[in-house]
Amino acid sequence: MSPDELIGELWGFAQEVPMEQHPWFQGIIQHRWSREQIILGEVQHYLRVRTNPVFFGYIAVNAVADKQYGLMEVVLENFMEELSSPRSHPDVLLQFLEEGGISREEADSAEPTPGTMAAIEMIIGCCQRRSALEGVAMLSFVESQHGGPDGVAAKAYRELRGHYEFSERAAETYRLHAEQDSGHGARQIDVIRRYATDLETQEKVRRAVKLGLTAFTLEWDGHVQAITGKREFWSGATPLRLSQLPVRLPVMHRQ
Repeated sequence: MSPDELIGELWGFAQEVPMEQHPWFQGIIQHRWSREQIILGEVQHYLRVRTNPVFFGYIAVNAVADKQYGLMEVVLENFMEELSSPRSHPDVLLQFLEEGGISREEADSAEPTPGTMAAIEMIIGCCQRRSALEGVAMLSFVESQHGGPDGVAAKAYRELRGHYEFSERAAETYRLHAEQDSGHGARQIDVIRRYATDLETQEKVRRAVKLGLTAFTLEWDGHVQAITGKREFWSGATPLRLSQLPVRLPVMHRQ
């Protein structure tokens, strides 16, 4: 499969669980959540985002171990945008929570919902135990959907500032996602084109992308679970596509 054919297939997986159609983002864009409910969801967002240094660190270590220095440049560039001073992404998210009257100490002691817990374990586990390329692939199509002027983060930001009247300081996390994630996603997809050239690597990337799409869908499920108190999970926009294995039934001999 050519690199462009692979990227097209991976986008097909993303379309099975389109970010904008998830109840968390739809609830913001269609004004179904209240301000208080959005803050509850953002506490779960914070609990997941504060683990970013962990999984980015694993990706960086694995890139060095595999001597994939071109990949390392992309990882470090994204790492610096997410976590560099004076304010890391978790710090910016705390600005949102502070507007809702929630301190860092209260946020740190909050209990993660089932979706949040699952997302954290899946993301960290992938980056720790798989190659750097697989870690990057896991993030790539999620960030591509999130970023850009027409991406999900930009649409959420407009509603948070307009309809919900959150301050610029509170909603800044979504403005940053809109500005940065498009570049993150594009750089990471380009890395897939450059490095996923053989069948074995392409299959590893394929599975990593599916894992990432599932993990982040579970994260947003966790936001909604914090609002509703229900252990519910979004089913996606299309039926699940699985590679079908041939079924070989045992041969039955007549007596």
